[in-house]
Amino acid sequence: MGDSFFTLFLISNILLSIIFGIILLIKKFGKSQITVRAQYSISVLSLFILLIPFVPFKLFHVDSFFSWIKTSPSRLSGYAGSESTAQAASNNTNWLQDFSLTINESPFQMFDSIFLIIWVIGIIAMLFALFYSNRKIHSIKKELQKVNNKALSAVFEECKQEIRFKKNVTLGYSSLVHSPLTFGLVRPYIVLPKHSSSLSSDELKCILLHELFHCKHRDMLVNYFICLLRAVYWFNPLVWYFLKEVKTEMEIHCDYSVLKSLDNETQYKYGEVILKFASLEQKSSSLLAVSEMSSSYKQVKKRIVNIVNFKTESQILKLKSALIFILVLAIIVMSIPSLSALAINKEHHAFTKTNVIYKDYTNFFGEFTGGFVLYDSKKDTYTIHNKAESTTRFTPNSTYKIYSALLALETGVIARDDTKLQWDGTPYQYEEWNQDQDLFTAMERSTSWYFQTLDKQVGKKKVYNFLDKLDYGNENFTSSVTNFWLDGTLKISPVEQVDLLRKFYHNTFNFNEKNLQTVKDSITLDKANGRVLSGKTGTSIVNGEHIDGWFIGYVETSDNTYFFAVHIKGNKQAGGSSATKVALDLLKQEGIYPSSY
Repeated sequence: MGDSFFTLFLISNILLSIIFGIILLIKKFGKSQITVRAQYSISVLSLFILLIPFVPFKLFHVDSFFSWIKTSPSRLSGYAGSESTAQAASNNTNWLQDFSLTINESPFQMFDSIFLIIWVIGIIAMLFALFYSNRKIHSIKKELQKVNNKALSAVFEECKQEIRFKKNVTLGYSSLVHSPLTFGLVRPYIVLPKHSSSLSSDELKCILLHELFHCKHRDMLVNYFICLLRAVYWFNPLVWYFLKEVKTEMEIHCDYSVLKSLDNETQYKYGEVILKFASLEQKSSSLLAVSEMSSSYKQVKKRIVNIVNFKTESQILKLKSALIFILVLAIIVMSIPSLSALAINKEHHAFTKTNVIYKDYTNFFGEFTGGFVLYDSKKDTYTIHNKAESTTRFTPNSTYKIYSALLALETGVIARDDTKLQWDGTPYQYEEWNQDQDLFTAMERSTSWYFQTLDKQVGKKKVYNFLDKLDYGNENFTSSVTNFWLDGTLKISPVEQVDLLRKFYHNTFNFNEKNLQTVKDSITLDKANGRVLSGKTGTSIVNGEHIDGWFIGYVETSDNTYFFAVHIKGNKQAGGSSATKVALDLLKQEGIYPSSY
């Protein structure tokens, strides 16, 4: 399914489910060692884990323990080579020519889109249910009759004083409810059913204390949070179960708070009140974001058991609870890097520099969409067309070969005077590939097997460390060592291509100067009017169509160096050749290099 957000979000749900399973086990087997308040606090804290996949920035530069999960079917199936040729200037060949391999689009990409649509439809349906619930709440508010019974009002004020809750709360009756309930984010409402007048003063006190504790604990906010999380994770049964448990623990937490404020005799009365409303038909069950006295029989059973076994919690129990809370918190904190690495969409590069001139060069791109980035070393200024596209990350394809060659030279796999590799006899559709290659011919012909062989001989760990050192794009290296720069795993934006080329050219990373010069020589393309053009193209061909093209490089003059990157997209003919033509036209427009194609 590739590296789309939804794919990564689905994968992150595996880890989320494991974490929630661990937390549930800790709470189940440590139940006798955890206070009621700690049980509820752990659950509310755990809900925030569900937000981590949506954090729009990289929190840690570490690998996830579960990174192996991400080695899923990539965006492209089969051999993912898709290369453009850039000929050396000395060969007088057409370096605009593409040598590319056609690959078939993986069906997983189609499934990814279908699942995304189903997920969004599910979210819309859940949000519609929440909207319908809020409409019913609005109807209850409109029909609400405020309590004008002096005796009940006195009991209500007494309960507020008893729990030290001073916020204004509206108390009223409604014929639309069959069980006492509380709602309202800004101003709380406590609604009693019409038949409440038949209840005794002790029963009313139990009800009011319970609902007031919901207000004091800000449970309405938690209710809405649960509704939103349920909408996003509607497909995950373990999350649904966990959210249901949070609601139960919310009620038990309120029950415990009420019981602490009652004498022994009234405590039993409180249990009877809960049973009385549990026996009623729950006609208000569609009110999602409210706290109701009535509940399912399973939930009521748990509440009654806790009421019967009620006793004041000891200091030792509170200390044990604190330790377990810290343990759960540690599990959550340690899981953040894994969740972030799995679900954060790294499709964009955060570009915040201000030394930028934005220009509209849409007419140069014709039928394609794309981005253009130019850096003037002398003026220390960027010129950018289409910031959104220029900061979006795409598969580097053959542009990565610049750095593959440099790494092979740095590790001694090849040397300037000994860069030849033997062809293993595997037939390719381009005759130029079906022969032995050295670095210069391989770069000229964009021979994929040559650079794949280099990476294999260097080794996966060294390649990964090299990418990390370069801070190359999204630094994603979870695919195979031969295809990670071809199959949609590794991605880089045009802005990052330019900045990395600058560091490459000026040897910011302190590579061996001889090795660096060897790579520079291999990507030299053309000379005109005392100016030297160097660069590399890259192309993606899917189902026979050129859908993605790069041309990156730099122009050296007598007193300045200009770095550039062009990336284009289209349904067809959007390959490296087309990207090169766009780039040359833009360089000519900027007065940097005369177009010679």
